[in-house]
Amino acid sequence: MRKDATYAQPEKLAGLCYGDVVAEQWGKSARSVDFYDVKADLEALFWPVAARFEAAPHPALHPGKSARIRWGERIAGYLGELHPQWRQRIGLPESAILFELDMDVLTARPLRTAGELSRYPLVRRDIALVVSENITVQALLNCMHAERLPIISEISPFDVYRGKGVENGKKSLAFRVLLQDTEKTLTDAEADLVVARLINILERQFGARLRN
Repeated sequence: MRKDATYAQPEKLAGLCYGDVVAEQWGKSARSVDFYDVKADLEALFWPVAARFEAAPHPALHPGKSARIRWGERIAGYLGELHPQWRQRIGLPESAILFELDMDVLTARPLRTAGELSRYPLVRRDIALVVSENITVQALLNCMHAERLPIISEISPFDVYRGKGVENGKKSLAFRVLLQDTEKTLTDAEADLVVARLINILERQFGARLRN
């Protein structure tokens, strides 16, 4: 072994999520934790800068159910469902969700700072788009966020639909768009203009169309 050899020993934050999302109770139906539950938790860790999740293989994770996490131009880690061979080997009756994050990336995020609070109401608009099956939610979100429209306070997906009324090879994705101005109440016309701009860019970039 060379005397001048060095080894990288990066610190990692890892976790495994398994079982019901909430404890048994009368108010909610039982549901096992899934990929999107953990994804939301990881997004909160990286806030206020949005992390991106892109499909990528990992030897410990389920093929087709794993994602690479990017923060800016850096790879921050991986998230996904435990590979079936490992699940079978250790005898888990249900799927487990795993994640691993690079602490150097996680601790590099900017500190949260207070922004200006608006005295004016939020305006909500929902967009339901039909796109090709191979187009990811993240790709659409990245495109909309790239517009950097200042009155958009949030864009988030809330529904995916495949079935009657949507042709084969397509899916319908629904997004909630929240708009708010810090100086005045937005009119319907102003809100509709912003939403039309988002739809237009998605039509040009991805061939998306509004769902009837």
